Amino acid sequence: MLNPITRFLNSITRLPDYPITRFWITALLSVSCGRAPHARVPAPALDAAAESYVRLVLALGERDPDSLDAYHGPPAWQAEARTRRATLADIRTAAASLADSLASVTSANADDEVRRLFLIRQLRASVTRIDIVRGRRPSFAEEARALFGLEEQSGQVGQVGRVGQVGRVGQAGRVGQVGRVGQVGRVGQVGPVGQEGRVGQEGRDGQVGQVGQVGWEAGVRSELERLVPGRGELAARYAAFDRRFLIPPDRLPAVFSRAIDGCRAATRAHVRLPPAERVDVEYVADLGWSAFTRYRGHFTSRIQVNAALPLTVDRALDLACHEAYPGHHAIDSLLEARFGSRRVELLVRPLFSPQSLLHEAAASAAGELAFPGSARLAFERDELFPMAGLDPADADRYVRIGRLVDRLHGAQAEIARGYLDGQLDFSRASVALARDALMPSADATLKFLNQYRTYAATYTEGRDALSRYLDGQDGGRASPASARVPDGRATVGLAEAPEARRRQASRYARLKASRSGEADEHGDDEARWRAYINAATDPAQIVPPDPARK
Repeated sequence: MLNPITRFLNSITRLPDYPITRFWITALLSVSCGRAPHARVPAPALDAAAESYVRLVLALGERDPDSLDAYHGPPAWQAEARTRRATLADIRTAAASLADSLASVTSANADDEVRRLFLIRQLRASVTRIDIVRGRRPSFAEEARALFGLEEQSGQVGQVGRVGQVGRVGQAGRVGQVGRVGQVGRVGQVGPVGQEGRVGQEGRDGQVGQVGQVGWEAGVRSELERLVPGRGELAARYAAFDRRFLIPPDRLPAVFSRAIDGCRAATRAHVRLPPAERVDVEYVADLGWSAFTRYRGHFTSRIQVNAALPLTVDRALDLACHEAYPGHHAIDSLLEARFGSRRVELLVRPLFSPQSLLHEAAASAAGELAFPGSARLAFERDELFPMAGLDPADADRYVRIGRLVDRLHGAQAEIARGYLDGQLDFSRASVALARDALMPSADATLKFLNQYRTYAATYTEGRDALSRYLDGQDGGRASPASARVPDGRATVGLAEAPEARRRQASRYARLKASRSGEADEHGDDEARWRAYINAATDPAQIVPPDPARK
């Protein structure tokens, strides 16, 4: 009987169309032969598996272009994938075989064990993605778990209360249900944490059940009712208010460039970025995203901005932080600076994977990190508003309203769940997004869901999961997901900083302040930056668990 190491190495040689250097295979087999089956894979074999993983992701990208987020490895590998054009069936077989083989062995040291587990997670997510491309349609919760590692029991999925169902004619709906026919249901109460919130069924009067609200969300809407000018439905008033702050197309390049400069300066105040790093920006008319960053290696990225999608000043600043600093570009640059060529598997990133959850969650938290509280108002009012030709006197109310609306992103997640699970059709989901999440571009969001499905959860549930981790850090000293040795690498990329200040408030107080539109300085800024960079560049490349749930 073959020992586990030999079976593992043989699985690599059998990967269709992805040969590994014969010298390594021969050497590794000779090392493993005759050993007791203690199932410890040598590091060179792990490197071979990592190369196979990269080639499999590239092969999948040729059949499913949406699945390839970034690649900055040898051009010859990508050219080979284009030439071979392996079938989805072959790619799936190879990925599943490699994942199973990796799962049957262990590694000789902690660092290699982190790599082994990373490869297993990523490969199994790729297998799920192939199944979806070939027509499988799992539930929202199942898909989010299989692709991104989002677990309902961890509280990462399904925190919003159940969406109302129809109450009987002439009777008030029960808690979380739609009230009397023709009326919007009363405010729903939140379901037990970790349970899947059901999506609203159609009312008998043709209306859609309203998403159940947590108590503080009801308070947010109440504050928005007070702040948003005009009369009538809040969604229509907010849409009209938001349009007042659109950046004229001819001014967008200058405003976005200044936003990137501000995000870079805010990041460099806390993080040592590689000296040669840079971003290039281009404006395109046909893009499925608001913006998209393609990391090209050597600390450079190209950001494509969807010029056909109108941008407000606040959204432009969010995109600059999200795509550039301290978001995607900064994270990828720091990863390359930390690992270089030592982790070949980090040369590629499949879009639908636990690693992408971490990167998207971090990028989604980037704006709040770079411009907390009053810093955001000052930068938008003094820098971006004048460049966009807008009256700075309107900035205070505009920023306060924008931060409140951002707190409604849980409703987006709940509606997305219902839409993908088939409980809301396109028109009713569009109405729900505009009404409950105050999204003026609801149709564009649903078209995004049609193409990218549960990837939308990375912006909402992923961001919330990472925020819980950041909120739970003790002065930024807690370790992220992987086991670390105390060699100083946990703070790679962090700029020298004075002694961190003590936290000024608890997580509850910070959330309460931010949800009411007040400045939220996050207490210890340095600790929060430290935890953010540690998590984003951690070898495990997964969203760390909430410390309170360990």
